[in-house]
Amino acid sequence: MRIKILIILIIIFLPFDFMSQKKSEQLKKQERALIKKIENTKSLLNETKKNEALTIGQLNIIRNQITYRDRLIRNYNAQIRKIDQNINDINRQINTLLNTNNVLIQEYKNMLVYAYKNRNPSYKFLYIISASTFSEAFHRMKYIQHYADYRKKQIERIKKIQLLLIEKKKLLKEELSQKENIIEIKNSEKNNYLNDKGVQEKYLSDLKISESSLTQELKINNQKRREIARAVKKAIEDEIKAIEKKTKSKFNLTPEGIALSADFKKNKGKLAWPVARGEITSKYGKHQHHVVSTATVDNNGIDISTSKQALVRAVFGGKVTSVMVIPGAGKVVMISHGEYRSVYANLQEVFVQKGDQISTKENIGKLLPKSNGISEAHFEIWKISSEGMNTENPAYWLSR
Repeated sequence: MRIKILIILIIIFLPFDFMSQKKSEQLKKQERALIKKIENTKSLLNETKKNEALTIGQLNIIRNQITYRDRLIRNYNAQIRKIDQNINDINRQINTLLNTNNVLIQEYKNMLVYAYKNRNPSYKFLYIISASTFSEAFHRMKYIQHYADYRKKQIERIKKIQLLLIEKKKLLKEELSQKENIIEIKNSEKNNYLNDKGVQEKYLSDLKISESSLTQELKINNQKRREIARAVKKAIEDEIKAIEKKTKSKFNLTPEGIALSADFKKNKGKLAWPVARGEITSKYGKHQHHVVSTATVDNNGIDISTSKQALVRAVFGGKVTSVMVIPGAGKVVMISHGEYRSVYANLQEVFVQKGDQISTKENIGKLLPKSNGISEAHFEIWKISSEGMNTENPAYWLSR
């Protein structure tokens, strides 16, 4: 019986399962990240509200905000399920402790009854001297001592179990309180989600009224992106020609360039963002526009809405190979990372020049302001290979 009780105590003293605790921490971390993203979208929307004209950028921001709110609600549901699991575990532990406590108390009662029935002081003496051998008498004496010690330890066990019960009941109360708090927050977030959906519907309705002007805006944006692509491609070709002319051999990466390429590639999914805070409001590739169904978006990179005239920074260390001016896209900076190139457009000011060595997150320029009260960074990643020059989806490269 004592071994069983010891095992029960060890199990009860153990904290919640390690993996379970880790899962709870991950959910909390995810919650904080989503709240931060929502705060960012709210800030951008507040900046755009200063301007009366409604834009596709605003719709994209509110759409992102709705996505984050939906994820946050699902996160709260996951947290509630986790707390319910904890509550069930604690209740099982409390029931185990109560049962163990009852068994220990009953055993102790039985010992008291036995002690009362055999309370005659001469009983112990007679019990010892009635032994047939000295060895047997010695063992009888030890048994009496052991029995007395066992009664004392039984009291200690009962006290430990009762203290554990108090601790577990307190923990249960905390978990129940936490669950109530998360349910309240989740319900509030549901209301925010529904409000945002209402705003989105209004934005869509208002934008569709001016669909023809939006179609024209999208055409201009596509043309601007094509101009950036042509300028970047020509700049890379000119760079390769200059190197080949100087070395009088076919273009090949230097050992340093090979190492830089490998380092850049190794950081895929972990690169710094080109702005300190922002929302991707135009994704990579060719696709049908989500508002104007007759229009197609053709994007060699991504567009990131951010605060007005925000600073733009390098996503990774490298060398500035080109600084260009493109009508409609402002100033454009291209940085070499071995066989890769990162491109930053829509800059009003540039703080670097061709040949400069740049470190990760170093500021390279400031964005042009937009009519809607914010700014939009255009960012691309190119790769030079034996097959030619190709763009990559920057969203897969930036830190998530």
